[in-house]
Amino acid sequence: MKIGILAGALLCALASFPGTAQTAQPKPQIGGHGDNVQAFIAEFDADGDGRVTWAEFEQFRRMRFDATDADHDGTLSEAEYVQEFAGRLHAQLESETTAQMKQTDVRFDALDADKNGTISRGEFDAAGEKTWQGGERVLAERGKKSSKAMPDRSGRSPGLLSMPTSHSAEGFLALYDSNGDGKVSRVEYDQDRAAQFARSDRNHDGLLDRSEYAAEYRARIDARVAELDKREDRQAHVRFGVLDTDKDGKMTFAEYQASGKRLFDTADRNRDGVVDAADAKLPLPSRERPAASARDSNKH
Repeated sequence: MKIGILAGALLCALASFPGTAQTAQPKPQIGGHGDNVQAFIAEFDADGDGRVTWAEFEQFRRMRFDATDADHDGTLSEAEYVQEFAGRLHAQLESETTAQMKQTDVRFDALDADKNGTISRGEFDAAGEKTWQGGERVLAERGKKSSKAMPDRSGRSPGLLSMPTSHSAEGFLALYDSNGDGKVSRVEYDQDRAAQFARSDRNHDGLLDRSEYAAEYRARIDARVAELDKREDRQAHVRFGVLDTDKDGKMTFAEYQASGKRLFDTADRNRDGVVDAADAKLPLPSRERPAASARDSNKH
């Protein structure tokens, strides 16, 4: 079954879930991980009361399982499981891409200082000088922090795309540390900026119009989406193998819901059978704090 058809069937099934017609739907979301209580509530709070009971969560999972079961045999094949996840993944990436491209329009307007509809090399370099100064500052601040500090993620856009920005050391290095030595020299930075301008200036007139500026950034997003597609497809196959505990090539609802129970229990930090704002105020117990790979494995 094609991903678009499967995703459509899932949306139709979930539309009948209590409360979905009366409340605004959250953006397409992969996860709702137990280590992010607010994301969990946003994804699974069907009646919009700000809390998720186990019954509510289990009903949502049952409906998702049934919608994913394309051949209606009561189990999920590996292909069904992977395709359903791919449909949700693509919906979220499409939504995030749209938001990112709107921000690109905002950036273009900011760089077009004389408001003539194009960005000259002078305007581009003037903005680049400010970016360089900001990059030097965040790199210097990073050097003062303890080496044991958690990685700074503030320099990346939120969501799955997580496109690097220059607002933190992590983001600045991702953009401009071309030789991977953990530093950005002025020569390295200037070369990268010059290459970006040349890459964007498709008609070689020394100016960037709105479409050229947007196309260069869209190409970077498309490369990131291709990377995520490959990674997430591989991980979806791995998750199926883990959840298919009897290794018969089919996933029953009980096998599917085993991961759901772990996910719910992680979000229900005070163990009262309900995930709500009270849980969001509590820290994740250290014994349950997932590493990056564990968080990925909880995406279903």
